[in-house]
Amino acid sequence: MVYDRDLKGPAQIEKGGRFAEKLSKEQAERIKQALTDALPAPAGNARAWP
Repeated sequence: MVYDRDLKGPAQIEKGGRFAEKLSKEQAERIKQALTDALPAPAGNARAWP
């Protein structure tokens, strides 16, 4: 299962879609990576170069 802290349960891949539960470890890892890649970069980690 891929856990969603906001939903406090299984992640939902797309609005109105299936929940990320009862997955193989490989499926969960792929979904986790896709969701992580879709997150915006944190503003605090940006560096300004001269």
